[in-house]
Amino acid sequence: KDTQLAFWQLAADYLKKVDPKRIAVTGSNGKTTTKDMIAAILEKKYRVHKTVASSNNEIGVPKTILDMPEDSQFLVAEMGMDRPGQLTALSELVKPDLALITMIGEAHIEFFKSRAKIADAKMEIINGLKDDGILVYNGDEPLLRERADRFKGRKITFGFESGNDYHVTNLSQSDKLKFEVNGRGYSAHLLGDFNAVNAAAAIAVAEVYGLDQQQIHSALDDLKVTSERLQLLEGKNQETIISDVYNSNPTAAIKAIDILKTYPASGKKIIVLGDMLELGRQQVKMHERLVPYLRGAAFDRIYLVGPIMKNLTPLIDCIWYPSQSLDDLSVELNKILSKGDVVLLKASHGIHLEKVEKDLR
Repeated sequence: KDTQLAFWQLAADYLKKVDPKRIAVTGSNGKTTTKDMIAAILEKKYRVHKTVASSNNEIGVPKTILDMPEDSQFLVAEMGMDRPGQLTALSELVKPDLALITMIGEAHIEFFKSRAKIADAKMEIINGLKDDGILVYNGDEPLLRERADRFKGRKITFGFESGNDYHVTNLSQSDKLKFEVNGRGYSAHLLGDFNAVNAAAAIAVAEVYGLDQQQIHSALDDLKVTSERLQLLEGKNQETIISDVYNSNPTAAIKAIDILKTYPASGKKIIVLGDMLELGRQQVKMHERLVPYLRGAAFDRIYLVGPIMKNLTPLIDCIWYPSQSLDDLSVELNKILSKGDVVLLKASHGIHLEKVEKDLR
């Protein structure tokens, strides 16, 4: 009578039969890229099945399990949530050997009202953790440190702060992101300092499961991540497109602005920012948080898209488009973009800037 319950029971039974090592990944930002990195490194030694794209909810997680080949040695399952109790249920379905939390941001704050409550909800990922399970988390986040103190099992931290078990230093960005973790150098086709932290998390998981440095380096060098997440693309006018159109929140948008600010370009730098959704009553104030970062960025043009972003138009020098006018925005961008230019596209998925990305290519 309950099709979803039946689906979950099928998934739980199949998972028990295949019985791979199970890794669960959550976080406000970075979980898809981190999941991709973990799987890419583990694949150097093991047969790995991972979540496709961001299929990470009550339907996506059991489907990921049921899609798993019978000879899989590892399952890397991404888990999302937008309400309390959701991660508890997903964690109890998967029963992870290792649970990883990338960071706490403002995603879904409309439903949770505070970052502290988001942290509480993210910590639910340990509720199904096996008795000898491992918690890997971002040690730079006080909200996570405070809650992890209550967890009595094995813990591994990662981040920029020197007290972390996996400590990121010496970052530089060109065509690749270069960084050190615990003094060892790595590089990957990634953008943004925060992705060095996500890589440190993946390296921590890899070392738990016996991957050596050669395997880790090889996997990061060859890394291919899920599309629409800080992807470097070439446009038809030979411009560089930084596409990050799957999701957005103030933390992620500020990081994307910083990436464009420091990205090497011989031509113009242009930014296109669409509405950040699911921010609730604080949405206008949270959008206004971007203003100081945009004012100080010296971008050649700033385009804003959507009804919430319209509130920023009196505050900065910009061009605004309604979200229904993406075709007109594409036409304008194609007129002004040329070789050597860099354009960043960043918005929540509901704005559909992926249509603009497609038009530029």
